[in-house]
Amino acid sequence: MARRTKAEAESTRAAILDAAEVLFYQQGVSRTTLEKIAVAANVTRGAIYWHFQNKADLFNAMLERVRLPFQHLLDALDNNTTDEPFEQIRQLYINGLQLIASSAQHHRVLTIVFHRCEYIDELNPAVNQQDQLDEQAVAVLQRAFERAQQAGSLREGVSPRLAAMSMHMYVGGIISHFLLKPQQCDLRQHAPVLIDTMLQGLKQP
Repeated sequence: MARRTKAEAESTRAAILDAAEVLFYQQGVSRTTLEKIAVAANVTRGAIYWHFQNKADLFNAMLERVRLPFQHLLDALDNNTTDEPFEQIRQLYINGLQLIASSAQHHRVLTIVFHRCEYIDELNPAVNQQDQLDEQAVAVLQRAFERAQQAGSLREGVSPRLAAMSMHMYVGGIISHFLLKPQQCDLRQHAPVLIDTMLQGLKQP
């Protein structure tokens, strides 16, 4: 019985997250109430509060479901200090872009983050955590570019920090534009050339 109850609780939590994801995507975050999410998930508001402290907590749990694959990619880059850094960075971003292009869930959730999320007070905990993750991504990239600099492959005059920030902002711009107008670019096919174009500018000739 306890096992079934745990499974039911996990099923309810997933249903709430699924409903929130769709409503945040369709209506934006600020216009989506917990009441609307409860109706869409066919649960009570009490059920939502059983699983989540508030809307920010729910929002962050929704992000966590798509964040994990990117976290694994970053961890792999940070933990592999033997392979050629530029090739590692190249594979990280190609894999990331192709994942966004092929996964409807990643497309929805990242559209919410980039284009449906007003940076308002009630979501500050989630927004702050997203900012921390951005900083973590830049820090991992910076360490990779430091390895490239030590190997003599980073362009002279470009610091590892600047290279990391440039790469992060460039890819963020690609993702943002693709989410708005996916028909303008076949991201699965063109991810390699988009990444190579940027990396060539950072690499020592």
